[in-house]
Amino acid sequence: MGKAKVAKNIAYVLVPIFVVLLMLATMGTAVIDEHVIITEDDYYVWKMAKGLTEITKEYTPAIIPVSITILIILASVIIKGIGANKGKDSTQLNWFDRWKFEFVLCLTGGVIFGGFLIGITGIQTYSRAMNILLSSCGIAIIYINSIILLETIIKRIKAQMFWKTTLIYSICRGIKKAIDNRKMITKLFIYYWGFCIIGFFVTLSIPDSYGGSFFNKVVILAALGIGTFYMLCKKAEEFKKVQTALEKIYNGETNIEINPKELTGALKQMAMYIDDIAGGLSNAIAQNMKSERLKTELITNVSHDIKTPLTSIINYVDLLKKEKMPNEKATEYLMILDNKSQRLKKLTEDLVEASKASSGNIKLNMEKLNVKELIKQVSGEFVDKFKERGLEEIISFPEEDISIKADGRYMYRVLENIYSNVAKYALENTRVYLDVIKNQHTVVIQMKNISKQELNISADELMQRFVRGETSRNTEGSGLGLSIASSLTELQGGQFHIYLDGDLFKVTIGFEMLIN
Repeated sequence: MGKAKVAKNIAYVLVPIFVVLLMLATMGTAVIDEHVIITEDDYYVWKMAKGLTEITKEYTPAIIPVSITILIILASVIIKGIGANKGKDSTQLNWFDRWKFEFVLCLTGGVIFGGFLIGITGIQTYSRAMNILLSSCGIAIIYINSIILLETIIKRIKAQMFWKTTLIYSICRGIKKAIDNRKMITKLFIYYWGFCIIGFFVTLSIPDSYGGSFFNKVVILAALGIGTFYMLCKKAEEFKKVQTALEKIYNGETNIEINPKELTGALKQMAMYIDDIAGGLSNAIAQNMKSERLKTELITNVSHDIKTPLTSIINYVDLLKKEKMPNEKATEYLMILDNKSQRLKKLTEDLVEASKASSGNIKLNMEKLNVKELIKQVSGEFVDKFKERGLEEIISFPEEDISIKADGRYMYRVLENIYSNVAKYALENTRVYLDVIKNQHTVVIQMKNISKQELNISADELMQRFVRGETSRNTEGSGLGLSIASSLTELQGGQFHIYLDGDLFKVTIGFEMLIN
């Protein structure tokens, strides 16, 4: 228990003592009428009061201010100790502090009233023992429940939740929520009737001397109601037009039918802004589509233009390889020419495929695929390449078979590109982890490796075309592999994500799992 709580509990004990002392001091200033006629049973009470008055009369000037000062100090100690949470700045609350305050007030108030009745009963009883017992019980009940009520009030105030724990707040919040969930016309009807009720009381308050006769009041109220109803309906219609236009823009539509001249006030200005936004959005979409189309056409045309002479070069290189070279230097040059021509051919094919994948110009043959078998097939193709660089692949599969719906040829290309990326850019003599994770409705293929160079680039940039993780460009990569894999995955209804954490490279592919 913290020091603040200990001090609070001590203060609770001291408060009744000083309250009694203050009452005695106050009684010391009172005048006891010795000529009053009392019954024999009440004589001891009168005698005790007279004795206490005589004792405290001498010290009254000092007792009253000292008692008040001490009570103020004790009150501050109690307030500070209530809700104190040891080692924390927050207020410590219990289940009782989260009850609706009105319920707490009724409960504690009822118990306090019961204690008051017990005390009254004790005073009225003829037995001195019962008198003392019942009066003491009544005072104790009142004091303890007053403490409980005081503590929960102060805790709620300290935690800044007093208003939020009231029943009135919950009712008001429920009404507001109900209004917010309604359609615009319903809202306006609620506001309209609220205005009518307010207007009714305002109209009734008009004095008769200012033309406030009953008939005039009815006419004024009716005119206000009709005028307000017309204005609210007009505003509701205008607001609905603006809301519909915004919903269309949010859904990507640019064909917005809204005429600012038909609206008034702030809604007219808002409609003008919406019209400008829709026009700008439409132009931007048109320009972007035109740019993408021209880009795709350019890539396709250039690729085809390169492909014809490149095919001739490759064919002539093959013919030269069959001929006898005059020396080893010529043979070396021929091998370099063969290697570079094959690389250029691969780049041209990747360009065409990337263009088709990004534009969606691919015909898919969606079928049921066994994920485990597909991964084993692709992994087998890269065993030699991984061994050359000292890469150890660790694959983790679920025991049962997992199937997805995808195009087998393009799904193979996706995995091939990921494996190829690992073979080119992973750090030598490290492990490569491939995990197939089965969730409730999805299957995730996750591959992790350590990059041999620093990845000073974001994941989004790494998936763009012609972007590579290493800047020296000494490898055979074109920077298209991940972009193609991402586009092909999304075309098949999957999700493709890249995560970078220092030198850790992680790629995940997610598909909806087929349930047998």
